[in-house]
Amino acid sequence: MDSGHGEIIENAEGDRLSNLPDDLIYRILSYISIKHVVQTSALSSRWRYIWTSVPHLNFSTTDFRRLPRFSKFVTRLLSGRNNQSEVFSVNFTFRGKVSQEFVQRILDYAFSHNVQQLNITCLPGRLYCLAEFPHSLFSSQSLKHFTFTGRIQTWNATVPTWSLPNLTTLNLTYYDDTWDGLFSNCANLKNLTLKSSTSLNCFGISHPGLSSLTLEDDNVRVNVVTPQLKSLTIKNWRGVHLISAPNLSSLHYTDHYCSYKDNDDGPLQLPTDLRHLEKVDIIITSDHDNKAYTHKIVRLLQQLRYVKFLTLSLELVKFFSSSAELFMHQTSPFVNLKSLKIYPGYVSPFDQAQQKVTMSTEVKDYLLGGSPGATFTMVSHEEIRAVKNVTSARNLMRKLQDQLKEYIETNTSHIELDKAPVESHVKAAREQLDDMKRKVSMVQRISTLLTEVPTSYRDKGKLQARLYGLCIHIDTIMKHLDTIVKHVTDQMEIECDNKFHEAATSSQPSSS
Repeated sequence: MDSGHGEIIENAEGDRLSNLPDDLIYRILSYISIKHVVQTSALSSRWRYIWTSVPHLNFSTTDFRRLPRFSKFVTRLLSGRNNQSEVFSVNFTFRGKVSQEFVQRILDYAFSHNVQQLNITCLPGRLYCLAEFPHSLFSSQSLKHFTFTGRIQTWNATVPTWSLPNLTTLNLTYYDDTWDGLFSNCANLKNLTLKSSTSLNCFGISHPGLSSLTLEDDNVRVNVVTPQLKSLTIKNWRGVHLISAPNLSSLHYTDHYCSYKDNDDGPLQLPTDLRHLEKVDIIITSDHDNKAYTHKIVRLLQQLRYVKFLTLSLELVKFFSSSAELFMHQTSPFVNLKSLKIYPGYVSPFDQAQQKVTMSTEVKDYLLGGSPGATFTMVSHEEIRAVKNVTSARNLMRKLQDQLKEYIETNTSHIELDKAPVESHVKAAREQLDDMKRKVSMVQRISTLLTEVPTSYRDKGKLQARLYGLCIHIDTIMKHLDTIVKHVTDQMEIECDNKFHEAATSSQPSSS
């Protein structure tokens, strides 16, 4: 009866999934590899040919032990698909040496079916070489988003002629001269991200329509000429940045190194008239004070006179306060400032005694003197650490509460002390005691987190009360387990006494 009921529920669930519209099924399948998509054809007749028309193709060599098997699978897949179905996105992840012809086969199929999004990822490994970039990669009328991640070695590669007229988003990791000429030949490019480069000393980015640019993790000199640029993000890119972007409205600058010298040009060079620049974040995560670097950041701030929303890292304010003489005769340039926020750029999870930063009067006057009505928020390392600890404690308490609820429902209400065999009680008691030890460890971890939260934190009392309630639950369960253990011990003693009595009786000599 129960088995039949289970089959009915399973069939109902299966039918519910199969009754979903194709578009929603395609969306679900876009999160898994194409190998697993093909395997869904065994589910039912409804799923038998779904794989032939899915618009999202996720290829990965990691799904196969050897490249030849992967190559054979791809060949059979592409030949078996519905040729009338277009392809929206292709994700191609590979490790090892793949041939240009093989990649060409995948890309030719994608571009001939009007692919709009292409992601190629080269995983690190002993070999990650591509003899030549496929020519189809450089010419597509449909491609809108292209991401290339990983380091690829090329040889005998001809310089490509790019023609991607509809490309709007481009993300490149390990940029080198292979990609030269790409930007100027993508007339509709709006969003560009570059992470690291190889064998380059300097390069330029010139594009009349680019609106968002991100540069990450490098030390290459960059000359940027982008008249329509609105958003600029620079993260740990130590090269000199010559930026010509008169319409810039948002700047995010992060630097971990802070290693510039007096004779360096500086971390960032902007045009003097940035009337549209309203939002600026300058995040320094290094604790090593550098006078020359601090001086260059001050010069940069002088160019931000139109900014309305300014965020600085606490570490940078510490640098400023240790060089207060730089601000003594400076007039605040921030006459339009509406909000100043100061947050730690980095909070160590280990160092509980990070030095408290106090903003000097000179620095505060410089930052807020031009806009005395601006809102001012300054958050310490201790406050950020408290928020993180409280968040972790809440998550652990939620997890512990769910586990205790499940434990009570599945264990304590079903134990029959008088009916079950003694051996089963012994095993159950041991398993439950082990489980309780793990929960006690969670309580200790939560208690440690809350101990590190300042007493002044507004929710600390509520959290401690909640933890106390969980401890009472655990204590109740432990007492119940003590009852089980006592019962087991008593039963074992009785059984031992009975067996001893039986043995003693059977060993008595007969009266005859």
